[in-house]
Amino acid sequence: MKRITKKAWFGKKIFGWGYRPISLEGWVVTIVFIITMIADIIYNKRSATGYAILAALLIILLIIAYLTGGAPGSEAWDRLSNKK
Repeated sequence: MKRITKKAWFGKKIFGWGYRPISLEGWVVTIVFIITMIADIIYNKRSATGYAILAALLIILLIIAYLTGGAPGSEAWDRLSNKK
């Protein structure tokens, strides 16, 4: 899928599989996500609504990372698999 921003906000993790913030915008999205998660945990203690909000927040973060970054994966794996 094509990135919707000119500059990538999220890139491949160095080790492991997934995304990591690589620009200021990516870090802002990540920090807002963490603050929102903490607020949800504090105000919706052990309720079904609280768990649904946490799941929705995670899905939103993953969609933003996918649309503003490259393919998820591992840079280390890419380097190892491209050696010939």
